[in-house]
Amino acid sequence: MRKQFVAATIAVLTGIGAAVVPTTPAVAVEDPEFRRLHFPVDGRVTYGDDYGDPRSGGRSHQGNDLMGTKMQKLLAAADGKVTYARVDAGGLSGNMLTIKDAEGWQYRYMHINNDTPGTDDGANPADAIFARGIAVGSTVEAGQHVAFLGDSGNAESTAPHLHFELLKPDGTPINPWTSLRLAQGLPAGNRCNYGNNPKPAPSAKSAAGYWVLGADGGVFSFGDAPFYGSTGGIRLNKPIVGMAATPTGKGYWLVASDGGIFAFGDAAFYGSTGSIKLNKPVVGMAATNSGEGYWLVASDGGIFAFGDATFRGSTGGITLNKPVTGMSPTAGGKGYWLIASDGGMFAFGDAVFRGSVPGLGINTTVVSMAPTKDGNGYWLLAADGGVFAFGDAPFHGSLPGTGLCTWPTGTKLVRTVSGNGYWVQGSDGTTAAFGDAKDYGAVNRLGLPSFQPTIDLAPVAP
Repeated sequence: MRKQFVAATIAVLTGIGAAVVPTTPAVAVEDPEFRRLHFPVDGRVTYGDDYGDPRSGGRSHQGNDLMGTKMQKLLAAADGKVTYARVDAGGLSGNMLTIKDAEGWQYRYMHINNDTPGTDDGANPADAIFARGIAVGSTVEAGQHVAFLGDSGNAESTAPHLHFELLKPDGTPINPWTSLRLAQGLPAGNRCNYGNNPKPAPSAKSAAGYWVLGADGGVFSFGDAPFYGSTGGIRLNKPIVGMAATPTGKGYWLVASDGGIFAFGDAAFYGSTGSIKLNKPVVGMAATNSGEGYWLVASDGGIFAFGDATFRGSTGGITLNKPVTGMSPTAGGKGYWLIASDGGMFAFGDAVFRGSVPGLGINTTVVSMAPTKDGNGYWLLAADGGVFAFGDAPFHGSLPGTGLCTWPTGTKLVRTVSGNGYWVQGSDGTTAAFGDAKDYGAVNRLGLPSFQPTIDLAPVAP
């Protein structure tokens, strides 16, 4: 285990009610791009978010100016090699140094010192420009002394400073401000640190796209997930609580809290509890591997099986400490797990118990679970966005581990089709990708003026 802080009308509907949202938003609201680095100046400096500011000749500022004093040590921002070392105090950049790391990111240092220490003579003495041994081809380690701060180039008319640039492997510059602030342990916008999640490895094999479900039954399509309809424009007897996709990726079901089923695309209607008086509300659903049936689960752990879904047991006759919040079938569909809000696990059929949150002595609210592809482990998602991994389920990350100062309530964890990662859906429309999960978009980045909380996600196989 590891946790990182890290009654509706029974209906078959096809294309009724449209909460269509384009997969390519007109307005994107993104977390600023950043790179983990070592702060490039030894000692006190001042700087602001001046990236993009206008400069002479119609240029824009492609970095941040770190204002300091002459001869302050400049430090390698990352492990890498020196790929450029200019000893020419004229022009715009003056003396300059570039370091490239193993992944191709470049760190540029401009206006490096050109004066004899204690003067402003512009003599460009060799021992006051770069640190001893620094030249093109030199291998450096993060934090190593590489040069001296100065005022060469067009900085002669300004106070001494380091003009620092950060370039992606394709040569595109990004604003270094967020990276610099985080390197000093300071917040940058809504980000308080770099984060401590395992490094992601997004892959198209994780899914071709996904649907995100809103609490009003609105469906948002991302990537290659087609929109087949929603209940966003329908007046419902009870709220929508979950969704499941067909194996073909050409349809999906939505389920309401009274067990009413709404089928779209090639999803067929196999039955519902819409006309049954339930002891407790339905909280979720899962489809069989064939797509010719589904299970509904109520908050007391009652299971309702339709189509080729087989009943394997339930907690309907057991007094639970906390209500059930969801279910997941095993790989072969011959069993399933139920998860309670205290993290208690209940295994039926060929589902194997691998551990639970109460056994860890942690008091938290668990809202979702997903099994590994082979069924020999599972992940549990807490409402605070923390993820618990049991059995052979590897920990790929969590919402608290992203490094954000604030993060949304977690509502659903969904395994990738490949089984090597997962998405965590947040109530505010955030879709966070971990492991090999590919980010195809998120509702909170669509620039919508308002939307209902997002409660579920269903991937489409590649």
